[in-house]
Amino acid sequence: MVTEAAAPAPKPRVNYVLGAIVSSSPDYAGGAERSYGLRPAWALEYGRFRLSSSRGNALMGHGLTAQSESGASAMLAQSERFSLRASLRIDQGDDGSDSPRRRGLPEVRSTLRARLSTGYALTPRWSVGAGVSQDILGRDGGALMSLNLGYSFPYSQQTRVSFGVGAGFADRQYLRSHFGVPAGSASPLPAFDPKAGLYSVDAGVDVMVALSRHWVAVGGVSVSQLQGDARRSPLTVKPLGYSASVGLAYRCCR
Repeated sequence: MVTEAAAPAPKPRVNYVLGAIVSSSPDYAGGAERSYGLRPAWALEYGRFRLSSSRGNALMGHGLTAQSESGASAMLAQSERFSLRASLRIDQGDDGSDSPRRRGLPEVRSTLRARLSTGYALTPRWSVGAGVSQDILGRDGGALMSLNLGYSFPYSQQTRVSFGVGAGFADRQYLRSHFGVPAGSASPLPAFDPKAGLYSVDAGVDVMVALSRHWVAVGGVSVSQLQGDARRSPLTVKPLGYSASVGLAYRCCR
């Protein structure tokens, strides 16, 4: 009996996104001032591996999903409904120079954060996700956990709208670094030692419009409210903050 040779596995393709995003957001979580900026949105993907900025990752992932983290990532497991991804990203610090209310506090040092995230499609439009990350350099970055629920639908053949809600949890070390005021510090604010737990809830909407086969325009608005000790921190002036962004990107595959 003659058997046919198995077909060779398809060669992984290179996909990339390159664009720019204009955004407005609070100067820090809980801050009263606003920050405006123009930043690149990019992503490079080869098979299971991806290197990206956060917005570039969202563009490649089609909107508001659990895979919106920046950095280097690898897909560990994937099926029609389930995905499991590991990633590394740089967590930018804060020396307080741009935030007058944070001056006199210990510097929040930049660090490298390892993250494990998972997503599950409940239906073609509804999905849930979760992620946990840890400062792996021991620079007082602590641990974070997130939960989210998303809904995405094609408004038209060229336009996709995605909605999402989520919650963020943090350990005591993270909250101390970002919302705590150590006793004896140079800050005029009263001492404050936050405890671990839920620290934020958020919601957002993204709209992505395919202008052509390769060009895509994207816009988004999100709102976040601090909870628990993060909300009670002397550093928190406005517990409710919003962010908005709009951009243009070029997507291609090889």
